[in-house]
Amino acid sequence: MSGDTIERNDVDLTKLFGWGRVFEIVDPIDESAITLVYMKLLGDADLGRARVHALRKSSELRRKLKDLDSDERVAYVRSIEEVSENDLINLITIFSGREISQNAKAKVKLPTPKPPKSNASLAKMEKFQQEVDEYPEKRTKLISEAIEKEMAELRRNLESKPKEELYREYVRLLIDEFCEREAMTAFENMQVFLGCYTDDTYKVKFFQDFEEYDNLEPTVKAQFKDAYRSIDIELSELKKLRRATQ
Repeated sequence: MSGDTIERNDVDLTKLFGWGRVFEIVDPIDESAITLVYMKLLGDADLGRARVHALRKSSELRRKLKDLDSDERVAYVRSIEEVSENDLINLITIFSGREISQNAKAKVKLPTPKPPKSNASLAKMEKFQQEVDEYPEKRTKLISEAIEKEMAELRRNLESKPKEELYREYVRLLIDEFCEREAMTAFENMQVFLGCYTDDTYKVKFFQDFEEYDNLEPTVKAQFKDAYRSIDIELSELKKLRRATQ
């Protein structure tokens, strides 16, 4: 066996989750003041903590948005008197767009081009290559048509409903949208907080507590987030690596 051959067991996937590097955080007032921060991807335990934090923040916001007297409800949810039936239909359609798009992508079944045999004629190979080149555009077109069809069907169904029912659906979808955003933001913030260290051995936490991170000046916090995103491994790449080492 060649000395540079990599055995399957030589690739330790757990090291991926300990991978990180150092970043420079620049003081927005004094740009010559630079702080070094060591960041690394979270392991399962810390990811679990980040998820719990996100769920708690989302749940807290949901309770406030459902409370008719809360500041959040008054600020973000329009009363039934403030919106027309047409507005409600448009808003519901917009909020439903992501789910409709996901459903359309799942429903569209376009077989991938079947490659010809190795001894196929040049003409057949050219035809196959043309089918491969045209496949993405054809699939996109089919998905767009499916989305338009479902959107139109949704609007027809909504137009037959009374305003009170439309309003309830609008409120439900709006609250879901705000809570999803809140969960995503909270999850990212906790990831950054837990992933920052003062040393290259990743032993000493950079922040004393979450409040210290959360109260950072906005442009500074943005630097931390951008830095952490840059080391976050894409799921598709991780899947490829897993398949390659199985």
